[in-house]
Parts: sequence; structure tokens; C-alpha cells
Amino acid sequence: MKFAGLSLSNAGIGPVLRRIAAAIVTLLMLAIGPSVPAAVKTTDDAEAAQRPPVIMPIFFTSKSDDCYDSGIVTAIKRIATLSQNYVNRTGGIAGRQLLINLLDDKRDPQRAAANLATAIGDPQTIAMAGFTSSNRAKTAFDANGKDLKAANIPFISDISVAKIIADYPSVFTTRPSEDEERMPVIAEFVKEMKFERVAFVGLQDNVASGNLGDALKRVLAPNAIIADHRLVLKDDKLDPAAISAMTDDLKAKNADIVFIAIGNDRRNDVLNQFKSAGFTPPVFVNGRIDNLVSKSGGAMYPNDVYQLAWDGFPDVYSERLRDLLLTSIHPEYWVFQGEKNDAAPGWKDGTCKVRDDDVPPNPLDDENMRALQTGMRYADMIRLVAEAARSAPTAASVPDLREFIVNELNTTYAAGKGMFKGRFGDWSFRPTSRAAATAPLLVVLPRGIGHPQLAPMQFLRLRNDAMRRIDTLYADIDLIRADRIDDNDQTFLADFYISMNDRSGASIDQIEFSNAYLDPGSNSRQITITPIHDGGKSDAYPDHMKIYQVTGKFLYSPNLRNYPFDTQRFSIDIQPKHGSAAFIVQPPPRNLRDKSVTVDSWDPKDQYVSYDEDFVRTVDAHTLEPSVVPFYKASFVWLMKRQTTDYFLRVVVPLAFILFIAYLSIFISTHHFEAIVTIQVTALLSAVALYLALPKLDANIETLSDRLFLFTYLVLSIIIAITIARVNRRIEPIGWLKKSLALLHIAIVPLMVGLMSYYVYQAMTA
Repeated sequence: MKFAGLSLSNAGIGPVLRRIAAAIVTLLMLAIGPSVPAAVKTTDDAEAAQRPPVIMPIFFTSKSDDCYDSGIVTAIKRIATLSQNYVNRTGGIAGRQLLINLLDDKRDPQRAAANLATAIGDPQTIAMAGFTSSNRAKTAFDANGKDLKAANIPFISDISVAKIIADYPSVFTTRPSEDEERMPVIAEFVKEMKFERVAFVGLQDNVASGNLGDALKRVLAPNAIIADHRLVLKDDKLDPAAISAMTDDLKAKNADIVFIAIGNDRRNDVLNQFKSAGFTPPVFVNGRIDNLVSKSGGAMYPNDVYQLAWDGFPDVYSERLRDLLLTSIHPEYWVFQGEKNDAAPGWKDGTCKVRDDDVPPNPLDDENMRALQTGMRYADMIRLVAEAARSAPTAASVPDLREFIVNELNTTYAAGKGMFKGRFGDWSFRPTSRAAATAPLLVVLPRGIGHPQLAPMQFLRLRNDAMRRIDTLYADIDLIRADRIDDNDQTFLADFYISMNDRSGASIDQIEFSNAYLDPGSNSRQITITPIHDGGKSDAYPDHMKIYQVTGKFLYSPNLRNYPFDTQRFSIDIQPKHGSAAFIVQPPPRNLRDKSVTVDSWDPKDQYVSYDEDFVRTVDAHTLEPSVVPFYKASFVWLMKRQTTDYFLRVVVPLAFILFIAYLSIFISTHHFEAIVTIQVTALLSAVALYLALPKLDANIETLSDRLFLFTYLVLSIIIAITIARVNRRIEPIGWLKKSLALLHIAIVPLMVGLMSYYVYQAMTA
């Protein structure tokens, strides 16, 4: 018979060639299958590109005196660009391409005002995002207020003082409102702690500081504020004499808590003066408290220091951001190091030091995670605008699109009705203030402990605007053993101890292990709980500590793309069992957790605790009013890497021998064509048989193991194809072509095997 100009005298070759053809067709189908959606999407992108693009200015702040640009600035730029690309890949803004425009105010209020004027003046501006300084925002709004109102441009800001945006109906903020969210928490905190002599230390002519001081006077009892000091800045510094006089006054009045809102850089001056004067009451600071930990690990201030936080828990990762790093092919991409700032004065006076770029920061370092969080907050701003415009008519003008987006933000994403689930958080806005409906959390740096943690009490707003106290559950899980990991059933057996502080009445009865396996027959969790210690005083265990041993079957969600060189996430998820006994989990510091665990056929890689929000969505039967009730879920997570010795012995070594034998066959004289092809086809069929003999994984994606076999089929098919071409009667007389095929025959297999080996090595070391 003849096949593509090649005459074959052996009739038995026909079935072999049919198998080869089928294999090649299968490989081609697999290769071109994923490209079809991409082609469709490219067409959609082309249609969108025909419409005029719309602009979204992004306002951010850099510091000209920093030796290197902040990692936060780098994160904003990089992640905002990624968000732009994502929006454009998914339809753009009502079918139009989105272009972001990064505008840096460099901490200059007048430049911030000029940037805002530029953005408002562009007729293609569809929305705006950014602004973190209330002072600069107020200057910019005062200078452009009339034009801002007239343009009706949706503006998602990051301003902490909601009253600044009160007169601008199109401006929203991702920070919780002072009056609606923060001050009610502070008022409940002061009442619960029985503080009766409250003092405030702030700054003159500072919007955020002054707003906090004024708000305290509104929400606390009339006689609760015994002192109000608004200090004056000169050259961005405080007068030491003014600090001393203020301290003497607070000491004389015996303040039992002091609220301080003077900026992180100047706060230590006040606290050091307190210590020098022998006056160290609890303080409540407006800003981060982690920089009040000394290098030796102890607290720099000898009493409790409190703050309000809404960007994460101490020693707990956002599950969404942690998952981003875990599933990323290139986690180093999420390391943010700013460029060298040659204009910084420190390079001239010698205070700037050259950074060792060969040692990049860990993506999970606190500083890098803060940069990632900030960048993702900006990403959420951009994607929220795109989501709000999702159902807008594509023929709408830019002014009409602006109005449509503003209306969506005011209705679809109004607090209690709807929520945008972003990468950083979940976003909705209070109808009155247009500030984020986000409950701030009380964080404390306890006296004598150099580590921030959630305060024992937290306060959340209910539907009727009443404040509800919920407790912080100080808990830890020590995983002893995990086994019977089943990728198909997506389950594993776990044996662990859970310990919790019982000072607030904590009990295992409050806890729902939300990923414990539900028995289909009884609809009950397949777990067994054994009490070890019931709390109270003890000689053997820490006081007020309840300890339980838990064994059971738990669910997990395997990502098998890199199987068998994969790293999987195994977790114990806990959340309140009843809404009437809500809690938020605070684990111990990372360095105090027990990371040792026994897992058959797996190597422990990392351990962390993460949180995420879940929601109960309801619709009132009488009013048809939707509501969304959030609650927190904590996950104690262990990352484990699969051991691959067995896979190498059962798969990699046999495939290597199969390829080696097939490769050796090419050195047999072409006069023995039938024997050569028989060896090569047998090798191909052996590889197929080996694949079919492996345990079947119930995965909806191709695994690395699948890709390894497909690669082997491809190499063997290429070997067979070149073998056939070398004896083709049309090619044989062409000397240079025949020699080229022979050289290709010899070189292509080592080259392809080398590339595949590198690919597998990268997967193994990921």
C-alpha cells in the first residue's frame, strides 16, 4: 500500500500506521483545543478596541526623600496595570478598552489638586481611584469641588475621614466612616473598659487628627474628655517643650487612657516623654502599633497600646492573598522592591545604603504583605468600577457611563444588599456616608508582650445599628498526624490538639469544624472530640486553658496541575457554630506554633493561619429587601509537598528506558526499516500501556504527569515520523535533506528530553 508517497511492502504496517495517525491527531486536538476560546476572545478584544478607550486616573503618593521607592508604590503600579489588563480581557468598560493613568502627588497638596484637575478635565475619564491622605484630599477637593460635582465622575478613594467626601455624591471611600463604624466601636470599648478620664493628643491643622478629637467629644460622655491637646508642627516636628507641658497636664489630671493621633513618626517622642515623666497610662493610637516593638522583641511602652485595624489580623494571612502566592507559577513576581531614588538626600550625606538585590525579601514578610495588600486594594477599586459597569449599555456616552456606575455603587453595592468580592476584601458602601461598610477590629499590644494581637473584645454593628460585643477566641491547633490522603475523594484523616483560652467562656461546643466530612447517612460531622483539660487552674497546663484532642475526616481541595510534584493545602477550618456565640480567632505568634507533623508520603513545607469572610444571604419575605450577614472563618493550614520516590520508580524510570530504547533504534541501518519501526511503535504502545496502568486521578485538568506522557508520545511520534521520512523515495535521492533528517534524528530527542527535564525540575522545586 502507499502512504504519502511511501511504498510499504509489509501489510502488517498498516494497522501500526493507523495507530500512529490516531495518536498524532489526538495530540493535535489537544494542542489546538485550548486555542479556540482564545481566538474568540481575541475577536472580542478587537471589537472593543474599535471603540474609544476610557481613562481611569490612579492617584498615589511617593516620598522623594526615600533612598528607594517604597514597595507599596511598586505594588500599586504593578498590580494596577495587571488589573487594567484583566478588565480589558474580560470585556473592558462597557466594551471599551480601559487605560489607567498613574498620577503621583509626591506628598504635595498642590500637586494633588493639580492631578485631580487634570483627571476631571479629561473627557475620557470614566472613573478615578486613590488618595490616602485626608489633608491632601481636602486641598484637592476644595480646589476642584465645583468641577468634581459637575463631572459626576465615580471616584473610589482611600480617605479615612468620610466627612471630606460628604458634599461630593460621586465619591466613595474604602475606609470605614469615622461616625458610622469607628467611633461606635471606640465608644463601646471605652464603656466596656470603664475608662472615665479620657485625654486626646492630636495635631493642629490636620484633618484626620482633628476629626478624631472632635468625634471623641461627640460620642463619649460629656465629662469623659478631661484634656484635649492639639500640638503644632514646625518643620514637620513637635516642640519638645510642648510635649513636656502636655505630659505634665495629663499626669496632673490623672488620665486613665490617652488617644494619640500625631502620626507614626512622631508618636515615639510623646511615649518616651510619658515614660520619662513616670506617667504610662494605656494609649490608643491612630496608626500601626507593630513599630512599637523593640528589636529585641519586647514592647517599647510599659502599658497596653490599642489601635483600630481593618486591613488584617495580627499573625493571620488573608486567605485570598495567601492563595494567590501559593498558586502563582512565579511567586517572586509578588515581591515588591522599589527602584533607587537618586534624588534622595541620603545618597549625598551617606545615610542611604546600597541594597543587596541578590537577597530579595520573602513574599510573606510583613512589609511585602503590606505592599501586596495596598496594591490589591487598588486592584479592587479598578475591578469594582468595571463590575459596576458590567450591565451598562455599550452605546452609552462617557457621561452616561459615569452616571450608571455611580448609581450601581449606590444601589447594587449598598451595605446589606450586595457586595463585591475582591482580591483584598469584600466591598459595599454605607448609603449615607458612601464609606466602606467594614467593621474595624480592636488590636492591642499588651503590656509586657512584644507582639500585637486582637483585643479580647470586638464590636460589630447589627441591622438596627446597635453594637454587639463578640469575643476573641485565642486558640491554637497542633496537628499531630495526617494520613489516608485521597486525591479523588478529596479527603484526609487528621489527629490534632486544639487549645483555647477559656477566660471568656470559650468551649469546643461553640466551634464548627466547617470542612469536617459530613456523613451522607447521618448528616453529622465525622469527628471525635476527647477533652484533655477543662480549663481553670492547673499544675500541668497553663491556667485558663481548655485542651481537646480531635480526630476526624476532613475535606480539602487539591490542585493537581503539578501532580506528582505538587504541594497541597490541608486545613482545619473553624467558625462559630451559632450566630448567638460569634467569635473571631486569634492564633499565637508564628514563631510559637508547633510546625512538626507526621504525614505518610508527604513532606511538611509550611504552616500558617488564614482568615476569610463568608456570608449568609437572605431576602425578607415581606419587603423583599436583601441582606448580607458576614462572619469570619479561620483556617489553620499546613502546606505539604508530595514525595515522588514511588512515582520516579514506577513512571519516570520506565519512560526513560522506553525513550532510550526508541532512541537507540535510530542508529540501526535503514535497510532494516521494518524492525526499526516495530521497535519504535512498540515503545509508543508501551508508553500508552504504562499510562493506562497508573491509578486514575479524578482531576478535571491535565496534570504534569499527563503532560509528561503526552510529551513522551510526541517525542516517539516524531522519531517514527523522521524514520519514515528518511526512507521515503522522494527524499532518499536528495543527499543534503537525507543528512539533515539524520542529524535531526540524532539531535532532536536529547534536546526535547533536556527541555522536558528542565520543566519537570522547575515543577519539583516550586
